[in-house]
Amino acid sequence: MNLPLVVGSLAELGERESKPICLAIGMFDGVHRGHRAVLELAVNEARSLNGLAAVLTFPEHPAKFLRPGKEPPLLMDAETKTKSLLDAGADSVVLRTFDESFADVPYEDFMAYLKDNVSSLHCVCVGENFNFGKDRMGEADYLRKNGDRYGLKVYVADGILDGEEPISSSRIREALSSGQIKKVNRMLGYSYSVFGEIVKGRGLGSEIGFPTLNMPFAPEARPAHGVYLVKITCPNPFGPKYAVANYGVRPTVEEADVQPLLEVHLLGEEDFSSYKPGDELSVELLCFLRPECKFDSLDSLKTQIAADKIEAEKLVLTL
Repeated sequence: MNLPLVVGSLAELGERESKPICLAIGMFDGVHRGHRAVLELAVNEARSLNGLAAVLTFPEHPAKFLRPGKEPPLLMDAETKTKSLLDAGADSVVLRTFDESFADVPYEDFMAYLKDNVSSLHCVCVGENFNFGKDRMGEADYLRKNGDRYGLKVYVADGILDGEEPISSSRIREALSSGQIKKVNRMLGYSYSVFGEIVKGRGLGSEIGFPTLNMPFAPEARPAHGVYLVKITCPNPFGPKYAVANYGVRPTVEEADVQPLLEVHLLGEEDFSSYKPGDELSVELLCFLRPECKFDSLDSLKTQIAADKIEAEKLVLTL
């Protein structure tokens, strides 16, 4: 029987698959380098057994249930996270709602809970700071010391440092909101990207000589408003291209309380007519050039955009 790519519960995973399951557990928000180290343990063990690497994660942050109103903003929605985990090597993703029944499992019973739901469970893989069970009293070391009682191997991934501190989703959120996009990308292990469809704009960019491809973008955890060097990928035959992009609320030309927009101006002599509203676009944020600001005239805005474009072109030569 083929393993489904995405299921909603451990019980469903257990019912659908009899091969040895190597289960990575965590929130995995951002699927950063530390998360991938945990997943790699599960993937490597599964491949050695002709088993399957699965991930138990949650569509919303557990803090939303445990501390309503105090949950951190997510770097990824559930769909993007699921795709990223599958792309990183997972065979299946269990997107389980974090609810009372899960939160109330005593930490001493956690491995029994896993085994009861997935009888073919072979090993559990977690990060060194993993907490579990009622009141989050269980720690990774408890799993490691008690796995044999349940016939389970337990692998604990060491934290991966960036500078002197371990990489974490919270550090990435902080760097993202302050415009430290190179630091974000270094901790993620890939370029932070925006995915979406091009929408029709007001045409102001074209009027001032800098036509743009526009994408609404309002995730929970948002990049700093400002100007970035980016790389875009559009469906063939366009291919990847470098561009300068502004993310923000366009204070020079818009009233307050508008939704943030990513406006992408391609470098070089590009024919913007090749790109149509509705085309899917992927935009990788590479370098932060400057914060978004309000200019006193369109001429001042034009002058700054021209300077931004020159700076972006110089940076491309260093990549």
